[in-house]
Amino acid sequence: MSQITLRNARLFAADHFTAPTTLHVSNGRITAIGDDAAVAHAGKDIDVDGQCVMPGFIESHGHPSMYGRTLLQVDVRPDVVDSIADIQKAIRDAANGAEPGGWIRGAGWDETYLEDDRMPTRADLDAAAPDHPVVLTRTCRHMLLVNSKALEVCGVDEDTPDPAGGRLVKDGSGRLTGLCQEKAMDLITVPDYEPDELSGGFARAQQQFLDWGITTVHDMSTSRTDLRLYTKLADSRQLSIRLRPWLWALTQMGYDGILDAALAAGVTSGLGDDWMRIQGAKFVLDGGVGGKTAALCCPYEHSDETGILYIDDETLTGHLREAVAGGLRLAIHSIGDAAIAQARRALKNIGDDEAVRTRRTRIEHCTLPADEDLDFLAEWNIIACSSVGFIYHLGDSYLKVLGRDRMPRVYPHRSFIDRGIIAPGNSDVPVTNGNPWEGIYGAVTRTTKTGQVLDAEQNITLAEAIRAYTSDAAYTSFEEDTLGTLAPGAHADFQLYDRNPFDLNPEEWLDLTPSAVYVAGEKQPLSREHP
Repeated sequence: MSQITLRNARLFAADHFTAPTTLHVSNGRITAIGDDAAVAHAGKDIDVDGQCVMPGFIESHGHPSMYGRTLLQVDVRPDVVDSIADIQKAIRDAANGAEPGGWIRGAGWDETYLEDDRMPTRADLDAAAPDHPVVLTRTCRHMLLVNSKALEVCGVDEDTPDPAGGRLVKDGSGRLTGLCQEKAMDLITVPDYEPDELSGGFARAQQQFLDWGITTVHDMSTSRTDLRLYTKLADSRQLSIRLRPWLWALTQMGYDGILDAALAAGVTSGLGDDWMRIQGAKFVLDGGVGGKTAALCCPYEHSDETGILYIDDETLTGHLREAVAGGLRLAIHSIGDAAIAQARRALKNIGDDEAVRTRRTRIEHCTLPADEDLDFLAEWNIIACSSVGFIYHLGDSYLKVLGRDRMPRVYPHRSFIDRGIIAPGNSDVPVTNGNPWEGIYGAVTRTTKTGQVLDAEQNITLAEAIRAYTSDAAYTSFEEDTLGTLAPGAHADFQLYDRNPFDLNPEEWLDLTPSAVYVAGEKQPLSREHP
């Protein structure tokens, strides 16, 4: 590994950028910081001319392999389509280039932003591609929309019973609409991509992470296939970002669980190296807010629906107990307040309080915690892995289905910080766009992409938001001394900016892009290189 010295660098230091100073890197680590005379240096000397240097961002809850798959699919995100007609055109175009009878896969639709102001249906997809099975994943990844051909291929019809923890949505006449919620997604069996396709998709995803200044990603849905892919890439030194995989524990949402196999093989948290290290087991308790499948204590706005819980308390507690006994840390997807309460009950009943308190157990998303939940998180040292990145992209749908009164409880970052709860930010990419600056903007301003302000109670400062995507995120993997910080001994993972975020208006943060990104002291190629 090379040795480099950055001169005239303004370093991020908790809540500000320092005066121009020098940073020295050797063998992939930061070795010294100080003025020119104080830093012994060798190797390449780089004058960065007063640019701001920040630790590389850490995506504390993402899905890099899933994101890679998404990049291979038909793009029907709100940024790309405005109407159901646009979705139909995208599907029709894909079908015209597909093998006869081949699957058409797409992702990212969100009815909140469609001009039609309604859910798309199987009939809409049938009109676009009647001879191909079509499956579209909603932006939240907790709901699929399929056409009639896909239902036929998978053997699903009006007589198919709803699975426990899922629903096949029907219209007023009892006909399937094509919407498959939560565990019902398991009924739609779509062939996976070939290994070379997965490698290509991941390469594109990895490049995008670097373009966003992200140097470490926690994969929250790691499957057997993903582990094989990551191991191959690590062994062949094709990883340019650090991966922190969480094993997908149970068979849910169309993904096969690997908890039993991992325990049988003796896989434990911490297995791996600095590039790829197993973190623990990920469990999912409920769905998402926009699709009204997150489990709530009180119904959604103008509705009697309260969402879906996947699993009962006793079964959940048994699975968590088994994982803890096997040496695995816990990450528990709990969006609605009913799901967070269920996670709290289960963690208290595992019977190994010390493991729960000391292994940096995580509640994923932690969207609508009640005061009792906040007390529990603080007392038990539980991490609130807050998807505050949702505010910018999904906040409009949250406001619509939850109502104004519940907005101060949505991703309550101010409350997390004031109670001493570690709360790293994340985007859940590809659920939302993975740019951390959009998450930072949402955390500080509590404003959606359409300009709606959710509340004025849970705002945090820019410095706090940056730490949520750096040092706080590093804490979740016991790496706060080596990741998410600019300090001697830390990995030389950092990014440079030619503008100081503290000098900008919040809206200008949305346009920030790093001028350079380094991982392990090596400068990484970016898709849009700065001069």
